[in-house]
Amino acid sequence: MPTPPLRRSDRPALGAALAAALLASACAAVPRLHPRAAEEVERGYRHLADGDPERAEVAFEHALAFDPDFPEAENGLAVVARVRGDLPEARRRLERALRLRSDFPEAHANLGEALLAGGDARAAEGALREALRLDPDLADARQNLARALLRRALAPGADRAAGLAAARRELLHLLETDPGRASAHHELALVDYLEARWAAAERGYRRAAELAPAYPEALHGLCNALVRLDRCGEAVVACARCLEAAPGLEACRTSLRGATACAAAATAGR
Repeated sequence: MPTPPLRRSDRPALGAALAAALLASACAAVPRLHPRAAEEVERGYRHLADGDPERAEVAFEHALAFDPDFPEAENGLAVVARVRGDLPEARRRLERALRLRSDFPEAHANLGEALLAGGDARAAEGALREALRLDPDLADARQNLARALLRRALAPGADRAAGLAAARRELLHLLETDPGRASAHHELALVDYLEARWAAAERGYRRAAELAPAYPEALHGLCNALVRLDRCGEAVVACARCLEAAPGLEACRTSLRGATACAAAATAGR
């Protein structure tokens, strides 16, 4: 059965959840120079949390009308661009935000995420480490750093063992501060799977699926880990749940066929 792939940029993909959690600044804008600028930035993030990037964009632009050099407004416009899938515009806005305020941890974190989404794991790692140097509690930056390390570990010619160990360390740090984060359990289980620690991978994938029952990648990983443990009947159930959660996910369909064949062979051998 195939090794579970790295997740595609993240589920749920872009949208209100991304704006509110993955990219949006966790801090209220600092009221400086003009109080209306800070007010508009706060309003922009509320619009993003409500799933309305158009109104958010207007609010952030309105903030810049009051203060053209307000880095929090540039960061907000970068979030809007990222939600729309416009990576070049997101990077341009974030780079300007950091020119205006180099010690802006959320902007470093957002830049790292955008670089990672664009396929530049090495540059992303640098930006994310800077974000965590400035604010070690930025959970999204910590998780994206683990993802960048994972990608680098799996690149041709990389020191796979060292890279996986580094990614594991970041995920364990993350789970110390946010033990209920399903995606962190999923990605730690992926590291375990890649290291052939089948029992640990099964526990991690199961925990991710408990926290987020309709999480197809966690269910797919659980199916594969159960097959590795020769628990093929349970694997069939996990893959069937994966298909219920994501009917179009071909990886689940393929693994379900494999798990079903494995279960049938086990039954025939009794």
